Amino acid sequence: FWVARMTMLAGAFTGQMPFKDVYIHGLVRDEQNRKMSKSAGNGIDPLLLIERYGADALRFALVREVAGAGQDIRLDYDRASDTSATVEGARNFANKLWNATRFALMNLGGDTPASLGGPALDQLESEDRWILSRLARTSSQCADLYGSYRLGEAAKLLYEFAWNDLCDQYIEWAKPRLGGEDGPARRTARQVLATSLEALLVMLHPLMPHLTEELWHAVTGAEERTFLALQAWPEADPAWVDGAHETAFQFGIDAVRAIRNLRALSGVKPGEKLAIGIVTSQADRLAFVAANQAKISRLVGAAELLWAAEPSPGQLLGIVDSDGQVGITVPQQSLDALRLRLEKDLAKADKEIAGLAGRLANPNFAGKAPPEVVAECQANLAEAEAQAALVRGRLAELG
Repeated sequence: FWVARMTMLAGAFTGQMPFKDVYIHGLVRDEQNRKMSKSAGNGIDPLLLIERYGADALRFALVREVAGAGQDIRLDYDRASDTSATVEGARNFANKLWNATRFALMNLGGDTPASLGGPALDQLESEDRWILSRLARTSSQCADLYGSYRLGEAAKLLYEFAWNDLCDQYIEWAKPRLGGEDGPARRTARQVLATSLEALLVMLHPLMPHLTEELWHAVTGAEERTFLALQAWPEADPAWVDGAHETAFQFGIDAVRAIRNLRALSGVKPGEKLAIGIVTSQADRLAFVAANQAKISRLVGAAELLWAAEPSPGQLLGIVDSDGQVGITVPQQSLDALRLRLEKDLAKADKEIAGLAGRLANPNFAGKAPPEVVAECQANLAEAEAQAALVRGRLAELG
């Protein structure tokens, strides 16, 4: 109504339209999905959340929850403690950005993106090519999302790039180069990190203006009277986009994750070096592993890293995807302990299955219990059966 009124009045008195675009946002509902109102007494004081988590965290949390223009947001809120898990998650994201920037500043040593210059394509290593390709795609997608006011999608996209791509993957893969001796490899890693971080801060600025302003000034060394909001949108070099390399690198990420999960399952000591294998029939994947043997070995604690189309005999195997496996050679003592633990897990699952199946077979329960209780019991039974099948498969692999 307010938009329509202002449009008609401005048209009548000035002959001009007051708005070019109008963004209609939804309501912020309470933890029980009720509309907030004074009569219901269910309002949430934003100042309490800002004091606890920060203005940017609250802002980002709300925007990230937007599924579409005009759709309502449900904000979880514990009134006893004045806390919100959703806003706390956004505060954790802000802390992640702060720590990543602090790490970057330690490794840039006073240099800025401008003083370092852009990375040369012929100097890029595998993780450099991957993050720059991801940056180029993210920049293009984010510009489109902002332009069409799909703010929630933009927030999710930037969260994914910042947390998973830049912090969890690129920095982890490039860390030895960033902290190594001066030379072309270190300089390229520093250029890529500085370029990626500055672009991220620019893209995030509409969603977290206070934090990104502070971090951007620290990274760029810009004068105090220069504002991030006035900076140009980061334009990525089209040559950075490399879909085939993104796919190959993602296999490397997934393989490292599968190996780490397998190590945790086997119970071997975190620092113990093992013979590790990566199995796939795809030539591009095998070539990627061969080219990044030393980096993958460091990330997974490998005494020896092998790659082939068939698994080595006697290794404990884990699945990466439909055409990828990993294997580790585990000491017999660890295998015996793993077998004992799996047998206990299987006995526990079988006991749970028997109890749930008996409950569902009881006519009194099936006929008198509320439908939602019966459905929950059925879901628990299916989950227990799936868990038992998984454990049996693991035991069969151990022999």
